[in-house]
Amino acid sequence: MCIKASFGFIIVALILGCANAQTCTPPFSQVGNKCYHVVLQKANWHVADRTCRKLGAELMVLDNQEDKLLTTEFLKSIGLSFTQNWHHSVWAGINCLGNRRTFLLAKNGDAVPYLNWVPREPNNASPEEDCVGFANYNGAFGYHDIECKVQFPFVCQREPAANYLCLKRDVFIEILL
Repeated sequence: MCIKASFGFIIVALILGCANAQTCTPPFSQVGNKCYHVVLQKANWHVADRTCRKLGAELMVLDNQEDKLLTTEFLKSIGLSFTQNWHHSVWAGINCLGNRRTFLLAKNGDAVPYLNWVPREPNNASPEEDCVGFANYNGAFGYHDIECKVQFPFVCQREPAANYLCLKRDVFIEILL
């Protein structure tokens, strides 16, 4: 009797419940709670931004320290060379275009949730360093400002798609023990 009741409870739970899975569709790969598509072909910031938007995504932006560590390990694991140099950057979805050195999210102009600059940045060292790259630079991984015309690889990001699996009662056969 207990077995039948337990079995019936499991079926009811399955009938009433739906499983929610977060997935990334190609060409995106899941990294933490994000979907990333790495483009190794170098482009200036504007081309990189438009390319990501055409894919329904935006340029990569880090959410917090944990996201930074996870993203850095992922990018290194696929072979991006992060030497101690700004030349080995990837573009980030942050800029100060038209904002007089106030760096904002490119996708909507909101404040950046986690603005982790490398030491001595942003510095506006050359005129018009209005875009942001991510690199292992000045002894740390983080953001630095740079001219938008420089060419770097880039990472497009978007949210994982929710896939739901709902089971119907007529799929199951009731077994009496």
